[in-house]
Amino acid sequence: MNVLQNLIELYDHLAADSTYRSVVRKILMNLKEAADANVYELAALTESSRTTVWRMLQLMGYERFGDFHYALKQAVGHYTYYNRILPVSRMHTEEDIIQEAERRLECAVRDVKQDLNLEQIQKTARRIMESDGLYFFFPYRTPAMGSFQQNLAMAGVETNVVCLLPDMLACSETMGERCVVFCMTIEHAETQDMTEIFERLQKHGAYTVLFSGSESRYDEYVKQQLCAEPKGGSALESVVRFEMYILALSEVFRKMYLE
Repeated sequence: MNVLQNLIELYDHLAADSTYRSVVRKILMNLKEAADANVYELAALTESSRTTVWRMLQLMGYERFGDFHYALKQAVGHYTYYNRILPVSRMHTEEDIIQEAERRLECAVRDVKQDLNLEQIQKTARRIMESDGLYFFFPYRTPAMGSFQQNLAMAGVETNVVCLLPDMLACSETMGERCVVFCMTIEHAETQDMTEIFERLQKHGAYTVLFSGSESRYDEYVKQQLCAEPKGGSALESVVRFEMYILALSEVFRKMYLE
């Protein structure tokens, strides 16, 4: 996940009266200043202490302030790149945005047809029903995941969405061979390294499914890859394909085990 998603996820994760939530909020409201600040300046900017800033970074999974600072500076310096789901090169007017969104949606629909293999989805549904739980290791939550979790709960299957790196590390240590883990990775050079998470999942024998680009640094650790992003694909296409796959899987699961 990128640092901006990480900050927002932590903000949503914390209680309203949390000191760390206040620190995150002030960083998000002053991104440019925060990106240029050292740890002392960041403490002053967020009206907190250096210790509070450091503990907040630990909650996000950063081992050094320098790692966080580099990631934040990259994200703020290339904000249109980090927070864009359509390619900027094709969009010069508002009309271009709509046309590009329509074009990318058409591409996603074409690829969704390849993703929705009924036999494979039924096999995945059975694997999940027979498992000790389905876990989503994702940088964000989606409506499809929430819908699927409701069906899983009704069927008595343990489920959880884990978005922060330290929580993923802790959760992966509890996995067994009968656990299924759906993972989504965003693999830019400065994003957090998830290698240790995948190593733990592999060590404990969890069945790991990767939703990512067609080439991932984590390929060697996973048992299956779904909705692989085609060359030249966009983030919008990936989002649409994943949502449709999970919605279809959820409904097939419901038909097989709840109706």
